Amino acid sequence: MKLKFCGFKTFEDVNKAKDLNIDAIGFIHYPNSKRYVEIDKIQAFANLIPKDKDKVVIVVNPDHQTISHLIDNTNITTIQLHGTENLETIHFIRQKKRNIKIIKALPAKNANTLAKDIQYYKDFVDQFIIDTPSIAYGGTGQSYDWEILKDIKNVDFLIAGGMNYKNIQSISKLNLNHNGYDIASGIETNGIKDSNKMQAIIELVKGVN
Repeated sequence: MKLKFCGFKTFEDVNKAKDLNIDAIGFIHYPNSKRYVEIDKIQAFANLIPKDKDKVVIVVNPDHQTISHLIDNTNITTIQLHGTENLETIHFIRQKKRNIKIIKALPAKNANTLAKDIQYYKDFVDQFIIDTPSIAYGGTGQSYDWEILKDIKNVDFLIAGGMNYKNIQSISKLNLNHNGYDIASGIETNGIKDSNKMQAIIELVKGVN
């Protein structure tokens, strides 16, 4: 199971997570998010992270200038599209940097809509994140009915939306076909990344090292 810890805003919090047994660390470059980070800070954070971890920037309906600025001025390895982006945006990213990984986040509205969205994007992205529907494009800390994920097969996807220790325990009993979890609020206490919560989730998902 993969673990992506997301929403890092400070050097202190990045340093807490950078050497943990996780697969990716995410930074949000969306001005309406409470976890928004400027591009120069994303670069500084990314420089701290070992090469064995994906460095993810989360954007919402970015224009070409924003995409270019991120790719040209940071050493991120992954772009996560969290809005209503079309395939033209994805093609632009591929042209800009061929080997960059692209994640598409999708809202878990209902099973039929989700299936259509996956079909639309699946040949053009590397991974999906299924998140709680929100006009704010995620970051709600709220969960949804995970049963709508049961028919998703042969697709690389992570579950997001209110992920914490208790919810991960519950999901593990549902026999879904997910590849891991994307977690922000569930590894925080009062908005600060919590080392104890991070370690507990790592041990739950990946076992004790």
